[in-house]
Amino acid sequence: MRRGALLFMFSLSAVLHAAAFEDIAANAEAVSYQAEKAELRYESGLIALEQSGLDDRTDYSVSFRLDPVDGDGEVINVSDLTFSVTLPDDDTTFSASVPFAVRYDAEGALISPSLSARHVFDWGRDDETLKELQTESSRLSVNREYSSDMLSLRLSVIDSISAILSNEKSIREEEETLRDLQRILSSDLELGNITKDSLLYQESMLGVKRSEDRLGILQDEREELLKRFSSLCGLPWDGVTDIPFPSFPDIMAAETSSELEEADIYARIAEEEYLLELSRQNPERLSVGISADSYKYLGRGLAINPLNENDSVSVLGELGWESRSWDLSLSGGVILDDDYSASPVLSVSGTWHSDAASESDALTLRSLQNTAEMRRGEYLDMRRSFEETGRELWNRIISWRRNFAEVEAEIEYQTALLDNARLRYERGLIPEEDLHDASFELDNLMIDRSVLLLEGLSLETEIDMQIL
Repeated sequence: MRRGALLFMFSLSAVLHAAAFEDIAANAEAVSYQAEKAELRYESGLIALEQSGLDDRTDYSVSFRLDPVDGDGEVINVSDLTFSVTLPDDDTTFSASVPFAVRYDAEGALISPSLSARHVFDWGRDDETLKELQTESSRLSVNREYSSDMLSLRLSVIDSISAILSNEKSIREEEETLRDLQRILSSDLELGNITKDSLLYQESMLGVKRSEDRLGILQDEREELLKRFSSLCGLPWDGVTDIPFPSFPDIMAAETSSELEEADIYARIAEEEYLLELSRQNPERLSVGISADSYKYLGRGLAINPLNENDSVSVLGELGWESRSWDLSLSGGVILDDDYSASPVLSVSGTWHSDAASESDALTLRSLQNTAEMRRGEYLDMRRSFEETGRELWNRIISWRRNFAEVEAEIEYQTALLDNARLRYERGLIPEEDLHDASFELDNLMIDRSVLLLEGLSLETEIDMQIL
């Protein structure tokens, strides 16, 4: 696994300080079970693609038959010793064989080598285009699923960090609310505005209790969020730094995606399946073949032929035509005997059959045609959806940029307010509480900025998944 080198990429000192966002994301990729499953599926998919490619190859075969004892035990007969080659186009076959017999008493042997080749010219539709489309579809699917899984993992990391930061802000705000309630209650008691046996005191205490309960719930939520983060990213949470500014792809310029391309391929596959079935029901094939056979007796002497066999050589050719309505085959050649006399041979055969499509064939074609039309319709629907989603994502980019600009302006303004409050506090013009409030507001805005940057990264990742 390529993640192995990243598994222990963070030292002890790294977990004691806030980690950069990209380091957190990389460590999550290194340790996540989700990433491991994605890589296993990816590798399995590549293996399957490689296996499918092995089908398009030259095939070889060798076969033989041996009869050690034949009849009275005087003959060893080796027959069907054959070698054949089938070329990758599945239409051309070459074969050669050397059957022969040998007697135990060595009086003689008969050998009969042969050679043949055959090729089919198919003017119908072959399945090469279909195989290529299926392979390309599988390849797109394997790559897209892997990339989608890794982008989903990145989204999970972003969501986890964003949830922790939002929770931290809520805890800070609730702690501030509780602090204010307790301070006001203490001040009212000191000033004598309320007494502990008064109804106002009970109402104030109820407000304090409710704030404490909300704070407890938020702290419990934080513990759960931290556990999820640690499980997902393989790190304890200690803050995040260097959240990158999102780099949004030009979604409006994107014209297609791997998912859209795969839908188009599905439609083309359905069309090919229809055309192949149509071609199967309306064949147009020309087959051409040639073969040569010979019989040669080998004895102890040139004049000895105890097997009483005649040597011969034959060369034959064949020509065949297959169509929907009729089939015709023509074979012929010449046979040469051991005295060199030639004997021509010729055979003609034909078959006529009705060209009316069977009800089953017609239904099969109709079904495949409907499937092709539906697939094409699904592709067009997906393209419309792709374009609509692109416009929606573009609007979200505009909205995000507007929100981020507003937060940046607020941070600039609040920074100026804090600087002013610090000067006024140093001069004794404002109480420490006012300085605390200004600092608190700026800290909250900085958290808002981090969360907004994470939202931008999340949007960037969604766009990457859209145009993947």
